[in-house]
Amino acid sequence: MATSGQIQRSIQRFVDYANDLLRSDMNTFEDTLNVFLEFCVTDEVFSGIHAQLQSVPAANFDEWYTCRRETGGSMAGSCQLTFPTDPEIRMALMYELLRRIRDGRVGFHDFVLNFFAMGTNKITAYVQALNDAITRPLVRELGYRLQDISDQLPADRREVVSPATIQIIHQATNVIQQLASGSNITQTASQNLNPELFRLFDDLEKVISALETGKAEKEEYAEVISSAKELATAERPKIGTIKALFAALPPVASVLSITASILKLLGM
Repeated sequence: MATSGQIQRSIQRFVDYANDLLRSDMNTFEDTLNVFLEFCVTDEVFSGIHAQLQSVPAANFDEWYTCRRETGGSMAGSCQLTFPTDPEIRMALMYELLRRIRDGRVGFHDFVLNFFAMGTNKITAYVQALNDAITRPLVRELGYRLQDISDQLPADRREVVSPATIQIIHQATNVIQQLASGSNITQTASQNLNPELFRLFDDLEKVISALETGKAEKEEYAEVISSAKELATAERPKIGTIKALFAALPPVASVLSITASILKLLGM
């Protein structure tokens, strides 16, 4: 569990990295996006928020993105970039979109040309358009919730803070559970909210994305990983089924190493 001071530092780092991304141009966008998202996954505090954003039940990115792509015609920028009005679903979809742009599952150039009619071929203009449409509203909404966390933090920076304090997504599945018994409070987090589990699945997605194989095969592998991740983060992970799904992935060393780590983490 983190202290009040650690949470305050994490929030400040989030704000700083987000501002770097919002100020980025064609020369710095890739680097600042990478730093921002890597922080969200690996930071002791924000890894929990990352897990929550990945666990919003109604945020089906593939379904949403397919529908958005189908709204366009042959003209550049004709696709309609709209999101659900529910703020938590919006945040989850925006966050996942940035993640997929980072790892190449959604191509930056393909995305901006489909959704933004700029009247220019300058990459910086497209970077700014993407940040205005995606990054800025995501950071703004997260900022509101981070301020709520700050308001609850003890003045003593050394005081340990309950994990429930950073529960900012209230419709996320498999959220942190609190068990109270008399005057002794025991905080428990289910295995399926373990940040390490989400990091391993992120690594697996990146490895598959980087493989020298056909687009159709990568899409099939991505579906396998998505199904395995859903099962792994369920209330009662179906380890046998997860193992069978992993067997359908290419048997390269990096894939085998990551899947073995996931199974070990799940207790197999």
